[in-house]
Amino acid sequence: MVMACDVLTGKRQAPGGVIYEDDYWRVDHSLSPVLLLGFLIIKTKRHCEQLAELTPGEAAALGPIIHNTCLVLSQILQPDKVYVCSFGEAVKHIHFYIIPRTADMPAGNLKVFLYLRWQAFLHQFGPKKAYSSDETVQVVQQIRVGLQQQMLL
Repeated sequence: MVMACDVLTGKRQAPGGVIYEDDYWRVDHSLSPVLLLGFLIIKTKRHCEQLAELTPGEAAALGPIIHNTCLVLSQILQPDKVYVCSFGEAVKHIHFYIIPRTADMPAGNLKVFLYLRWQAFLHQFGPKKAYSSDETVQVVQQIRVGLQQQMLL
């Protein structure tokens, strides 16, 4: 399992690179293979495992980043819904999944995660193709521009 810290230290790079970062938070696309365009991850830049450990500055910056990330993702990809969730069990680093649910995906948190696991299974055994690097980078660039503009407002 890839740790959020590996991405933050540069051991692994998300497709298209960093989408947005400030003093406390960073937004990246999920790592390859990309099976869902726009599946983003917001993570603390400082190693931190629980929301209760956030500094006042980290906590204050979190709301606008989540809001603006969801807003820009909705404008660009026009999904039926955008999910935001955080578990932090397997990856011991605060992170939020920003998941665009498209029309062909089932509604509901458990159903979406089962769907994503099924897509990963199909990819592993051949019938599901991942998005190309070019396709992913194109979407990442659009999200980057939109999010940077939105964060300036």
